[in-house]
Amino acid sequence: MKIKEIFILFLIIIAGIIFYHAQTGNLDLYIELDDYFFDADVFTFEKTQHINPPFPYQMDISNHYGDIKVIRTEKDEITIYSEKKVRHRTPEEAKDIAENLKVFVNQDSEKIMVSAIKDTHRSTRLRTDLEVYIPKGFDLNIHNSYGMVDVQGAKNAEIINKNGAVHVSQITENLRALTTYKSIVVEKVDGECELEGLRSRINASDIKGKLIIKNKYGSIELQNISQNITVDGLHCRIRGENLSGLIEAENSYEPIELSSIQSATIKADNSPINIDNAQNDLNIDNKYSRIKLSRIDGNINIEGENNEVLGRDLFGDLIYVSSSYREINLNHFSAETQIHLAHGKVTLSPSFAQIKPISVKGTYAEIEFVVPPGIELPFQAQTKSGQIKWHLSEKGIKKISNGYTIIKAFLDNGEKPLVSLVTTYGNILVREDT
Repeated sequence: MKIKEIFILFLIIIAGIIFYHAQTGNLDLYIELDDYFFDADVFTFEKTQHINPPFPYQMDISNHYGDIKVIRTEKDEITIYSEKKVRHRTPEEAKDIAENLKVFVNQDSEKIMVSAIKDTHRSTRLRTDLEVYIPKGFDLNIHNSYGMVDVQGAKNAEIINKNGAVHVSQITENLRALTTYKSIVVEKVDGECELEGLRSRINASDIKGKLIIKNKYGSIELQNISQNITVDGLHCRIRGENLSGLIEAENSYEPIELSSIQSATIKADNSPINIDNAQNDLNIDNKYSRIKLSRIDGNINIEGENNEVLGRDLFGDLIYVSSSYREINLNHFSAETQIHLAHGKVTLSPSFAQIKPISVKGTYAEIEFVVPPGIELPFQAQTKSGQIKWHLSEKGIKKISNGYTIIKAFLDNGEKPLVSLVTTYGNILVREDT
């Protein structure tokens, strides 16, 4: 291979590495070169504008480079502070640049428009920070980039802030917010809330309406959400607490941790799942991971391959688990239970209070069943090419035929077993709880 071809191949590999890390959020390609190559001071120019009623209760704010802060007040007037910051060698040249950076405030019968228009200078040499004070009942439409947007009170708000953080609180109706690379922090929204990020940290709390979140390669934290939640979180760590509605979540390769929830439907890939204290049903589709459940009062449906399933204090009507190559261990549960497992081990220790029908079907699977003390359960255990170890004081009726070993116990004539344990090429252990 010639030197030129090797060099081109090297450039292609480097470009591929950069593109991959940019896509996965490990690299932000935006670089402020002026911080390194432009030797200058920063000069500040301030201006204040007032708008008195009557005025429309819709405001559009747009900025290119700088922060936007909106604060709701009790006053019936609008105040707009603008602060221009210019990096230059001399104050005279900085002033000329600042004068070309216009902050326009216009209004018509429908809305008020506030916009900071940049001139032809590079954005890293200048910025405009806006601070706006508004009365109650305003609808906001904000567009910004390369700066923070902080809204402290509005009626409705739509915020698009590429490459800038978004902080929002006290929205009396609906909110929509979008950013990339930076965080979204939202609290106290009385209506519906839609949040979208890319490689972002998204925190939402005290949301009374429906919540929709879309994010990639970041994290999502939820607290005190009153209605249903939809989360599309590719490669996002998801945490939630005090979720009163149904949470529907999709995720991959990052953990999901939920506590004190109503119900959940989760579709995941290689995502560890931990759920504590659910009042209603759980539906989980996952693979190659661990699923840990505790204090669940609804039905449980778990499907997927190579999942380890650990459960305790499960008291719904139905538990269904299908998995392979890992362990299923359920302790202190009372529900009709159906287990399907290939190449793993099932350990079941039901609650002594009320035992409902239990069925285990295994292939190349070990089964251990722990009987509550002093309880006689209509019982049948069957294995092919394996052994049944019966460690109860009451001996069952054992039958061996054509490679099958079957033990029946506490069954009247024609009675169906309450507990049925069936496997092939694996052993079954039945013992009393100590």
